[in-house]
Amino acid sequence: MINGKSIYTTKGAANEYGRVGCNFYTGCPHNCTYCYLKRGAPSKQLGGTEVRLKKCFKDEGDALEVFCNEARKHENVLKETGVFFSFTTDPLIHETRDLTISAIYHCIYNGIPVKVLTKNASFIEYERFKRSILSNTFRELVSIGFTLTGRDDMEPNADSNANRILAMRFLKGNGIKTFASIEPVIDWLSSESVIKQTLDCCDHYKIGLRSGVKKDYYDLIASGGKLDEFTKIIADAGRTVYLKESSRALLRRCYKEDYYNEILSRCVDMDGNPISHQL
Repeated sequence: MINGKSIYTTKGAANEYGRVGCNFYTGCPHNCTYCYLKRGAPSKQLGGTEVRLKKCFKDEGDALEVFCNEARKHENVLKETGVFFSFTTDPLIHETRDLTISAIYHCIYNGIPVKVLTKNASFIEYERFKRSILSNTFRELVSIGFTLTGRDDMEPNADSNANRILAMRFLKGNGIKTFASIEPVIDWLSSESVIKQTLDCCDHYKIGLRSGVKKDYYDLIASGGKLDEFTKIIADAGRTVYLKESSRALLRRCYKEDYYNEILSRCVDMDGNPISHQL
């Protein structure tokens, strides 16, 4: 169990993205209407559109020093789990990208895999990213993902889904592993569109449902059919897909065990291992 100032062992829904997370900042300017950071008890500590360095750090230099020390202390574990950036902000926006890039740089030179999730596309033009990560000998340890809902209207201050897809295609063409967070599914048509647009440039998909909505938000039969369809499309394209617990819970309500297991057999688990070998 890791419980540092910068890195920590995740639990609950966060664990479905990374075994170990890193948070340097709180707050996010995207102002997405569905964001979990805007609701409930965590919103006071983590919500808002103003990006702030966590109070436990004196400044960004201190944050990087703390991170490097914690990464060295837990290096053997992190080489197995990797580090996920980030759950409390977008790690590649203008306000956060320099510290994130420095942390990534430290990780990959020490053999630690990194996953980064963003709604930003402009970082691919940032010279420091190009120099430190894109052209790095160890870039195979980096996986960069984009949240893709297909609903720009609900993500008013983020880069468009179309530009995120262009950035994903650029990264894939330059040797960076890519993934897509199809979460939350706002509507099935929008999710289907972004999946089909990215099959040529996305290595891995995570699909999850929207939280905090009424029980009848998703039509059970139609939604189960779409999840079934999506897993077929992705598997047929030679890509991998992980269905988050929210998606699996819906499928369990929709299908009998045999067909539920057939759908899962096209998927991988949280660590990327084929589920077909486990059934």
